[in-house]
Amino acid sequence: MLKVKDLYSGRAYHLRNLCTYDGLGNPPIQGDILVCDGKIVKIGWVDSAAVPVDAIQLDCGGLAASPGFIDIHSHSDRAIVLHPEAECLLKQGITTTVGGLCGGSAAGKITEPHYMQQYASAGIPLWEDFEGFLKAVEKAKPAVNVAMLFGHGDVRTQIVGTSGRPLTSEEKSTMVDLCRKHMALGAFGISSGLEYLPGRFADVDELVVASQAVRERDGIHECHMRNEGPELIESVQEAIAVAENSKVRFEISHLKAVGEDNWGRLPAVLKMLDEAEARNIEISADVYPYFASNTELAIVMPDWSLADGKQAGMQLIMNDSDARAKIAFQSDLRTKKQGGWDKIVILSVVNPDTKWMEGLNIVEIAKKSGKPPQEEALDILIKNSMQVGIIRHSMSESDLVAAMRHPRTCIVTDGTIGVESEGKIHPRSIGTYARFLGHFVRDKKVLPMAEAIRKITSLPAAKMRIHDRGLLREGLAADLVIFDPDKIADRSTYQDPWHSPDGIPGVFVNGQLAVWEGELTGVRPGRLLKKL
Repeated sequence: MLKVKDLYSGRAYHLRNLCTYDGLGNPPIQGDILVCDGKIVKIGWVDSAAVPVDAIQLDCGGLAASPGFIDIHSHSDRAIVLHPEAECLLKQGITTTVGGLCGGSAAGKITEPHYMQQYASAGIPLWEDFEGFLKAVEKAKPAVNVAMLFGHGDVRTQIVGTSGRPLTSEEKSTMVDLCRKHMALGAFGISSGLEYLPGRFADVDELVVASQAVRERDGIHECHMRNEGPELIESVQEAIAVAENSKVRFEISHLKAVGEDNWGRLPAVLKMLDEAEARNIEISADVYPYFASNTELAIVMPDWSLADGKQAGMQLIMNDSDARAKIAFQSDLRTKKQGGWDKIVILSVVNPDTKWMEGLNIVEIAKKSGKPPQEEALDILIKNSMQVGIIRHSMSESDLVAAMRHPRTCIVTDGTIGVESEGKIHPRSIGTYARFLGHFVRDKKVLPMAEAIRKITSLPAAKMRIHDRGLLREGLAADLVIFDPDKIADRSTYQDPWHSPDGIPGVFVNGQLAVWEGELTGVRPGRLLKKL
């Protein structure tokens, strides 16, 4: 591709010789794209008389162009303020990221010690509420567009703290008021994490009440279900019940069947969603193209042990031998039903003395200590104040392919923004879209390329109600990805994740060139998107 001096400061760009995918699933067309003042002005063969005299001319050599990729399930909300350059997003073609998922968001006061320390080191003031966070994002001037959900868990914590008790009628009314407040500030919807604290303690009625408040502004409810293993079917039934009773648009986050004993269940789940849709229940799902999840080690603990919060759970492990024995027993049962301890690999720890555990599974670590794996897991949690990230190798390819092929599923990262100095990260944070388009679409022929592009552009935009992006259409925002269908490939691995994808030489955000020849240009043209 052509190298041009002062390439990144252009007001207008004439991109010539492209194979253009519109984002709707239609066959690609050959031609040009004219970008001016942040908008797509012309698609097709562009008359030279229509090109501004100051336009930068780029001959793209027959490469493909598509709308910018829209990731509607990300955990980048806190990190975008620390790393607004968003390198691992841009280099895989993401131009819009949606944060605040799995019930946890930046909607409330920051209390996590590791984030507080990072913000303090970077000189970033802490915010007190969702409005303060939105202002922090705008001040950071991110390189990508940012849209936000607010977390049901954060709202619940504001009302009853870490208590695991049901909400009273008055407290549910307070939850409604808070949901309305967040939606009025520009949130695109709510997220819930029913496998995590405090979402574990929410019943259907509580979720319906919150969802109804979100529905008033046509928001979405994105839900990490209560169980993705042996109780998968029951958890999907619960999700459908919330969607049906609240009439909210509902998205099941990162749909999967965890544990070999549960493999093969996703076709039945997809049929359940189709049957619900036939009853006019708006419910769909998203998936990420990996067979391993990324979560926290505390997830193995039983609900009762966490009823008063993680720190109280840690005190039970440390100071109550009977409680510890019960927690170990139940954690062992829970984990074996979801694949076993050898499938859980330590990704990140906060205690330097346990750094050597990163990259090892729980069984390997337990062999060194001579303890049963369930006991070793509890000790790891204690040594790290309950802050342990894990990767769990637990899904099947056939289930993933079935989910990817479903017409209403879109592709997400479920990742975050990180930098190499902070330690290891799940490869999905770096390679999701290259892996999807390269490995699954081009190599394994899971989907036609045009349909695959729809699943990462117009479909997620429609789900979120982002009306000015997700399509290559004249008059819309110029978020573009230039890629090579023959060369696009992920290079990030579990062992060595810090490798950017191949085959994505150019990315535009709001009409500015943010990536060229696979490298960041240094411009940060992203915007905070609000649903108003």
